[in-house]
Amino acid sequence: MELDETAAANVGPTTGRRLDSLSVPDKLQRNDASVVAEGVEKTGELLLRVLAERIGRSDLEGFDLLDIGCGVRFTQTLVNRDIPFASYTGIEVSRPIVNWLAENVETKDDRFHFAHWDVYNAMYNRAAPRMESYENLPVPGQYDVVTGYSLFTHLDPSDSALLLQLARKAVRDTGHLFFTAFCDETIESFEDRVPGKPLLNAYYNPLYLQTLLSQTGWTTLSLRPPEHCMMHSFLCRPATVGESFKPA
Repeated sequence: MELDETAAANVGPTTGRRLDSLSVPDKLQRNDASVVAEGVEKTGELLLRVLAERIGRSDLEGFDLLDIGCGVRFTQTLVNRDIPFASYTGIEVSRPIVNWLAENVETKDDRFHFAHWDVYNAMYNRAAPRMESYENLPVPGQYDVVTGYSLFTHLDPSDSALLLQLARKAVRDTGHLFFTAFCDETIESFEDRVPGKPLLNAYYNPLYLQTLLSQTGWTTLSLRPPEHCMMHSFLCRPATVGESFKPA
């Protein structure tokens, strides 16, 4: 595991180097064609506003953000739309994306940090070490909000549970987890929906996914149906000792 020791004393700088604008090469954009057509930054800003609203805030000012499977959309949006935040740390399995962000963003804006995570996935990283071989995420410290957009959509239940455990270690006791997932109440628990294309579309029964959350130290605060270019979305907080499972 490549632990990025530079990332974070986890308090975003109030002064220091800052980018005024950012242009990301098209080859690094991994968003759906519909998102690109509507506007990467437009949808990115909308999703960040929804995130703030879901946790009861007007914005994300002062928050240390950890984005698992970060891609480039939110970095581009945070810079170009001048959205307030303290720090943004992105974890990504794509080495080219991490290299570009490290060279073109992290070296020029002290609020950003990026880490490559070489972890197995049946869809896009089959030669990497399995998730169970990792005890922590590849960044130190703890964060106010941990996010995973279009992340659990490509994970089976065993890796989802492992990732939820790792995310729990990385969030502050007063923090939140926010993620999206494909959900279908008509299936018993989990369904890998596209034959011959492992984990292209990983679907969960929402109650089953909330059970996984409870088993890995989380309490689900809210669950919403698809909206704003998102699948079903889950807002969670760290569970307290002895807290019983209550589905949202």
